[in-house]
Amino acid sequence: MKIWIKYLTGILIGMAFALIAPDKNAAFTGITEFLTRFFVQAGRYALYPVLFFSITLSVYEHRENRTLFRIGWHTALVIVASTVGIALLGLVSVLIANPARIPIFVEGSSDIEKIGIGASLLQLLPSSAFEVFANGLFILPLCAFGAFAGAGCAVDKNDAKATLTLFDSLARVSYSIMTFFVDSVAIGLIAVSLNWALQFRGMLASKVFLDFIVLLAVDLLILAVVVWPVAIRLTCGKVNPFRVLYASLASILAAFISGDTVMTLPVLFRHANESLGIRRRVSTITLPLFSVFARGGTVLVTVTSFLLILKSYSSLGVSFTDTLWLVGVAIALSFALGRFPSGGAFVALATVCALYGRGFESGYLILKPAAFFLGSIAAAIDALTAIMGTYILAQRQDQATHRELRFFI
Repeated sequence: MKIWIKYLTGILIGMAFALIAPDKNAAFTGITEFLTRFFVQAGRYALYPVLFFSITLSVYEHRENRTLFRIGWHTALVIVASTVGIALLGLVSVLIANPARIPIFVEGSSDIEKIGIGASLLQLLPSSAFEVFANGLFILPLCAFGAFAGAGCAVDKNDAKATLTLFDSLARVSYSIMTFFVDSVAIGLIAVSLNWALQFRGMLASKVFLDFIVLLAVDLLILAVVVWPVAIRLTCGKVNPFRVLYASLASILAAFISGDTVMTLPVLFRHANESLGIRRRVSTITLPLFSVFARGGTVLVTVTSFLLILKSYSSLGVSFTDTLWLVGVAIALSFALGRFPSGGAFVALATVCALYGRGFESGYLILKPAAFFLGSIAAAIDALTAIMGTYILAQRQDQATHRELRFFI
């Protein structure tokens, strides 16, 4: 059975159970939240060994072939272009759709973790390199250590032969373990989707977010069936872009229900390698970088949410200068959200409100009941961006082999 079918089945079972679940029962809600956290962590469980060993090997190969700078530069270009493009789509869509105001109600203060650029930099180079294996949320320090290891192996190839052989074997074994957990996540998605559905039901009960929900869902649909397919045809020539979209279904489903980019990364690895035929030397470099830095979905959600907050608080509208400021700040903040695999969209929104000031410092609180949905849309768009961007890069460098749909996992 295809992975996306397994995931969809698990999600539908969880949502069906949510229709009869006692959502007012505190004990039941607590158990559901615990199971959600457990299975999200299970989805991340086998990622780190694969990342470290594979990145080391990939950086070594790129150093040997003198292509490391090219793959890095092209990846950065796609990340920036996609983030700006998705931000502009969000801006245009909210201005055209003009969703209904959200009534301002009394809401207590909320402790939102700060982005903490300084903290991210300190974690990037900790006191001991082995500390990077202990942080299961921020993958960039581990990727950096793997890159240093790969570059070190390229310095003296004779001394590194045994290390490279061992790492190649460990990478394959780790990948096999990750494969098991990617398949098993389908069962866990029953609990995760149940928790998601209970929150969604509570959000709908307020009857104030419907327009905004539809707007974000339409943005995701436009990106999936229009924007990215057009981008692939323009950059890759006569390639059927909907093959790539089909290969991304499981990743989008996992990202949307969990709202977690790190949990989604193993699913992206499997489909990039086994469905789209993208070579390891490309996917193990690009997918982690997209996961950390290509947060266009978060930018889209931040821009649309903040404009809705302004509309809800004031009838004066927003000036062109403030609009440019909003888009620029949202894009800049998105590159610093690597420490937040989930909930990054709400953290970015709170930061934008604080930076904007003028009495809007707590404006993000009116969207607190929809925070989980904002995270779902953001994560789904980011997963779509990661696999589409990786496919474009692989095709442009002739690092992908064609596979028929019947062989997709």
